Amino acid sequence: MAATIPSYPDPAASINQGEIRRLVLNLAWPSILENLLQSGLGLVTILMVAQLGSTAVAGVGASMQLQILFISAFFALSMGTTVITAHAFGAGRIETTGKIAKQSVGAGLVLSGVFTIIVAVFATQMLSLMGADADVVADGSRFLRFSAISYIFMAVMFILGGVLRGVGDTRTPMLVTAGINVLNVVVSYPLIFGVGVFPRLEIDGAAIGMVISRLAGCGIMVLLLYRGRHGVSIAGLDGWRPDVTHLRRLANIGLPSMAESMLRSGGQLLFVIIVFMLGTAVAASHQLAQNAVFLSMFPGFGFAMAATALVGQSLGAGNIPRAKAASATATRACVVWMSVMGLIFFVFAEPIMKLGASGEDRQQIIDAGVSALRVIAFAQPIQAIGFVLAGSLRGAGDTRWPMVSTAVAMWIVRLPLAYLLAIPLGLGLAGVYLAMLGDNVILMLMNLWRYRKGDWANRKVLVGEPSTTPPQPVKAGDAEPEAVVARG
Repeated sequence: MAATIPSYPDPAASINQGEIRRLVLNLAWPSILENLLQSGLGLVTILMVAQLGSTAVAGVGASMQLQILFISAFFALSMGTTVITAHAFGAGRIETTGKIAKQSVGAGLVLSGVFTIIVAVFATQMLSLMGADADVVADGSRFLRFSAISYIFMAVMFILGGVLRGVGDTRTPMLVTAGINVLNVVVSYPLIFGVGVFPRLEIDGAAIGMVISRLAGCGIMVLLLYRGRHGVSIAGLDGWRPDVTHLRRLANIGLPSMAESMLRSGGQLLFVIIVFMLGTAVAASHQLAQNAVFLSMFPGFGFAMAATALVGQSLGAGNIPRAKAASATATRACVVWMSVMGLIFFVFAEPIMKLGASGEDRQQIIDAGVSALRVIAFAQPIQAIGFVLAGSLRGAGDTRWPMVSTAVAMWIVRLPLAYLLAIPLGLGLAGVYLAMLGDNVILMLMNLWRYRKGDWANRKVLVGEPSTTPPQPVKAGDAEPEAVVARG
C-alpha cells in the first residue's frame, strides 16, 4: 500500500517554478553543508597534522588521496541507493525503501570488508607506488592502516544517508556529519599533541580520532533508521536476505557510478604521482590547495545531489517536465555559487595558502599553491555545469554516461596534459592545474551533449514494479527548461 509524506510535495504535481526553486535549495543547502563538513573532516585533520611538518602533511594527504579510491565506492553505492529510493518514493512505493536500504547495507558490509583487508595488507606498497619519499610512506601507511578500521562504519553511514536523501531528507545526514566533525576534533587534537593526560601520538592520534568519529556517525544513522524515519525502517529480519532483483537493480545503477568514482579516484592517484615528481613541498602545496578547492567543489556536489533526488522522484512519478525544471534550477544555482568561490580563490589565493603552510619550505609551498589556485578559479563555473548535469543523469538512472565522460576527461585529457605541462614544459603545479581546467571543460561538454540529447528522460529504474501515478507524456513545451540549462 502506497504511503505519502506530508512534509514533501507530491513529485507528480504540476510545475511551479517557485516551488522547484524552494525544493532545490531545501535539498541542496544541507547537502552543501554536509559536503563542506565532509571535506572539513580531512581539512581539519590536515591543518592539525600540518603543525608536525611538511612530511606529515604529505604522508597523511597521500594516504587520504589513496583512501578516496576506496571511499568513492561507498559513495557510488550510496548514489545507487539514492536513485532507486527516489524513484520508489516518486512512484508512491515508500514501503519498498526499507528493503532497498537493507540490501544496500548488506552489499556495503561486504565491500568495506574487502577494502579493509586490501589496505591492511598493501598500504605500504600502494603509497610507494605513488612515488612518495620513504619517510612520507612510513607516516602515510601507518595512518592509512589505522583509519581503514573505519571503512565499515563509513560505508553504512553513507548508504543510510543515501536512503534518506532519496526520500528528500538531506538534513539528517548533514547533522550527523556535523556531529562527527566536532567529535573528530575533540578526540584527535589532544591525542595528536599530547594535551593534558593524553599521550602525544601525532599521526596515530589523528587516525584514532577519525575512526571514533565515523563509528559514532554509523551508530547514529543505524539507530535512526532502525526506529524508522520518514516511513523508512531497517528494523526486523525481513528484507536482509540477498534479493537478486534488488541487487541487480542496485548493480545496474551503482556499478557504473562505482566505476566512475574509481576511474576518477584512480586518475587522481596518478595525478598525485605527477605532483610528487615536483617534490615534497609542492605535494604539500597541492594538498592544501585541494582542500581549499573542496570548499567549492563539494557544495557543487550538493546541488548535483538535489538534482539527482528531484529528477529521480519526478521520473518515478512520470513527470518529465518537472525533472527538467529541477535540473535547470539546480544548474543555475550551482553556477552562481561556484563562480563566487572562483573569485575568492583568485583574489585571496595567498592568504588561503598561508593558513596551512608551515616548515622551512613554507614560502615554496605558498608560491606553488597561489599559482595553482588562480588557475583553478577559472574552472569553477565550468565544473558547476558538469556536476549538476551529471547528477541529473544519475537521477534518471543513466549512470553509464557520467562514467564515460569521467574516463575521457580524466584519463585522455587531464593525466597526459598534466605530465606534459608540469614536467617537460616545466610549468610545475600551475601546469598540473591547467590540465585540471582542460578536464573540466571536456567533462562539461560531454555531459551537456548527453543531457540535451534527452534519452535520459525515458529510462525506467523500477522495471516490473507498478507505479501509483500514471506516467505523463512529453509535451511540446517540455524542452524549455533544458534550453535554460544550456544557456547556464
